Amino acid sequence: MSKYVKAGAKVFEFLKPKPKVNKTNLQKKTSELNKAIQRTKGSKAKLNQTLFEIENKMPITFKTNKTKTLSNTELKKKADARIKEKAAEKKEKKTTKIFNAPKNFNKGGRVGLKSGGGSDLGMQSVKHGIDKNPNITAADPKAKFIAKAKNKKSKKKFI
Repeated sequence: MSKYVKAGAKVFEFLKPKPKVNKTNLQKKTSELNKAIQRTKGSKAKLNQTLFEIENKMPITFKTNKTKTLSNTELKKKADARIKEKAAEKKEKKTTKIFNAPKNFNKGGRVGLKSGGGSDLGMQSVKHGIDKNPNITAADPKAKFIAKAKNKKSKKKFI
């Protein structure tokens, strides 16, 4: 940070709210009293609202709640139990995958490759246009290199 930003932060420091910490017993008791007064004001407002709704036959806004409010530890325990239940369900549902081959499934070698993974040496000369014989010939092992050499000659540029 630059020195100007630090100086600006110092100038506006008085605008930040300071935490109120009670130091004496008197301050602690007055703080508790103020909180109690606010709670009674809130409950009085709720009561007045409910009485008004009863008199005018309106639906009641603040219904009675007799269920216990769960603490953080109780909520965590409940969530953990739910997670364990889901994990148990997943374990029960776990099934093995079975490969059902069709009736005409008679591939040999590596499935997915055209010729089962074997070499197609006889076709090399046919692929590269050296001869038309699909059987293995003397030209097959060298067909790739012969075809490459032919392409190089044709690609040479004359300036």
